[in-house]
Amino acid sequence: MARVLRLVRLLFAIESFRLLGAITLDILPASRDIFLVLLFVAYFFATSGQLLYGGYITRDPSNPLSHALLEAKDFTSSAYWPNNFNDMFSGMNVLFNLLVVNNWTTCIQGFEYTTGSKTVRFFFLFFHLICVTGISNVITSVVINSFFQQLEVIEHRYGPNERVDGTSIRGSRAFFAANVLTGTNTGVQGKYSAHIQAVNFDVDIDERAVMRRVFGRSNTPDSK
Repeated sequence: MARVLRLVRLLFAIESFRLLGAITLDILPASRDIFLVLLFVAYFFATSGQLLYGGYITRDPSNPLSHALLEAKDFTSSAYWPNNFNDMFSGMNVLFNLLVVNNWTTCIQGFEYTTGSKTVRFFFLFFHLICVTGISNVITSVVINSFFQQLEVIEHRYGPNERVDGTSIRGSRAFFAANVLTGTNTGVQGKYSAHIQAVNFDVDIDERAVMRRVFGRSNTPDSK
């Protein structure tokens, strides 16, 4: 375990991985709403699956459905018994397999043999159309778009240091001496730093531009 933690520390030491981690943390709030939509839809289908097909997948020898399930050779040989709608957790497991398109035809086979009807395919087809074809593609496009947007913001944020009227701007922070601000003698001694962060995490701001306006002499009333 200690070796794994040392490897994680090594990854943080590599600039490209550190940049990837910073971008990932920044785009998570932007993707929150669409992930909540996916969770709501999955919860709806899992609940519907419990009502429609709860108890159909069973290994209880006293239950006649277990004998019908033995005829689903692909299902039983793959040991897909946990893929059922007997409870919420198992239902979410089935839907996750469908979401990543993991042998969903084999999973359907078990329900076809126990229900004795192929109409169960419509349930899985609707989930595939809504979540896999629809919401999953929207999530992919949102993440990719947000990634490149945030990459541009971070590259600008962590660009080369610059000085504005005696204030050093490094990334999203400004380091300054308090005795002179925007060309005005304040009479205060000491060195300080300022940091700007948006209140809403889904709002991107140009910290450097804000720092220039705050600490530049063009922001003082005498310069207007």
